[in-house]
Amino acid sequence: MKKFLAILLALVMVLAIAACDQTGDDVKDPDGTVSGGEKDPAENPPEGSGGEENPPEVVDPEPLPATALNHWDFESAEGLSTLHQVPRPVDSELTGVTTSQFDVVESKHEIMFADGPVGKAAYLDGKYGIKLDMTAPTDDSYTIAFWYNGDRFITFGPIVTMGRNVGMANSTDPATAVCWFNFTSTTWGPDGASICPVAWNRNSSIPWSNDENGVFPWVGADNTYGKKEWTHVALVVDGNRYTCPDDNGERIGTKLYLNGQLFFDASAENLYYQGVAPEIFQHLDTAIRGLEAYVGINYWDACYKGFIDDLYIYDEALTAGQVLSLYQMGDATVASVAPEYTGPTDDGESEAPAPAEPIDPATLTAAPVNANAIDVLGTPDRVCGFFVDNTDTFAIEEGKTTTLTFHNYSNGVANWNNFSVGFCANEFTTDKVANGDPAVCTVEGYTEYGVQRADAYGWGAEGFAQTSTMSWTDWVAWLNLMTDADVTLKMTRAANVVTMDFTFTGADGTVMTEQSVVTLGAAADAPINAFLVGDGCYIELLSAVTE
Repeated sequence: MKKFLAILLALVMVLAIAACDQTGDDVKDPDGTVSGGEKDPAENPPEGSGGEENPPEVVDPEPLPATALNHWDFESAEGLSTLHQVPRPVDSELTGVTTSQFDVVESKHEIMFADGPVGKAAYLDGKYGIKLDMTAPTDDSYTIAFWYNGDRFITFGPIVTMGRNVGMANSTDPATAVCWFNFTSTTWGPDGASICPVAWNRNSSIPWSNDENGVFPWVGADNTYGKKEWTHVALVVDGNRYTCPDDNGERIGTKLYLNGQLFFDASAENLYYQGVAPEIFQHLDTAIRGLEAYVGINYWDACYKGFIDDLYIYDEALTAGQVLSLYQMGDATVASVAPEYTGPTDDGESEAPAPAEPIDPATLTAAPVNANAIDVLGTPDRVCGFFVDNTDTFAIEEGKTTTLTFHNYSNGVANWNNFSVGFCANEFTTDKVANGDPAVCTVEGYTEYGVQRADAYGWGAEGFAQTSTMSWTDWVAWLNLMTDADVTLKMTRAANVVTMDFTFTGADGTVMTEQSVVTLGAAADAPINAFLVGDGCYIELLSAVTE
């Protein structure tokens, strides 16, 4: 029925265009204007992004292509199947080549339906996701479009996820490269504000100058759209490859439309991290996990709770007028009511626990001051700039274990707002490093090997590698715990490999653990020293012992 309506609409528009000069008066504008920006929150709008100074161009609707590469209308469950998350077994066949916290397995949950902007829509209650059988675009010119209406947004939580080798570890080999889109919510807005939708994307086989593990860009809105209201999203990737001047990373020109209007235009003039990675859908014949496409579920994050409707993928970049036509096929004002579910569930079958509710950072008070601390980073109001305050170094000696105990008070905004551990060749006393910037670093000949963050993310100079395993699966629960956590860190060295064992104990006694094994670009017998730094937190170092 929807296909018939699309064809009929296209025919009507062709006749209308022939009969009169349209003015575009029917264009429906979304509220707000885009501000764009960097992954670590943005301040500047991208060029031509709309707003009062750059009003969006008024366009007329145009006929859509005769066929779409994929179209899921969600009128019924025909051709669809359901999935749910279970904790990934330690002995999984993908252990060692995956970073995922969950496996996604067949679910008993039946798909739920309600009224949507175009006929029926699917409703997901946060306990299951929908698996889609997808045909991949043939090159870097394509369009992804859909309607969504969210009851609950979790940072990085999946609305729509698609790609190949989703959830696997970084690799520059096209056969095992991590390539995906995650349409999601993040805290990458100005001053850490939530924004949605964000088309976060990945291709680890495409290196860039600052990260040999590949491009990690995104495009997104300037606010939170689609929270308990219908919003239409269209991501148009135009196939034109360019180099981002800030990082020399390769991107594909991309436009993000909300409710038929251009909100974000990623091109060579825009800022760090913005855009779409090349070749996300190519090399599928060599992918271990093949092509994956899911609604509401992925391998890491809490499931999406809300509605989805009329998901299209075109094997070409739609024009602004065609995007407007897709939007005008639906009714954003329709009242969609979540249905009551009485069907079979996956309860009791190792189902992933219900996600924690995030702490509101505004409710956090100043951290108490421990007079017995031997060093502090930041201030008790949980303010600490990245690499602007550091502890002394502690020698990491062959065959010995260095143990640091400290208290970590995160500001609760993002996972990286916690302590990090730096590794270098130098010895120094406190407040000397400041990120190795020669303009401010007071350590002569400072040589940094790498940095490992509390949230299991690391980077470093040539030769750096890192793997991590964590006891938790709920990152919101972990960040909540880190707002008031006792931390014990044991570091044991074997040549240029340092094994880091973390124990995090929350104020309520909850214990979480992490092990990160880092390989540093240092000679086997070279000096290796470690130090603590902070970012958006307050840290009290209590002891440092080597045995």
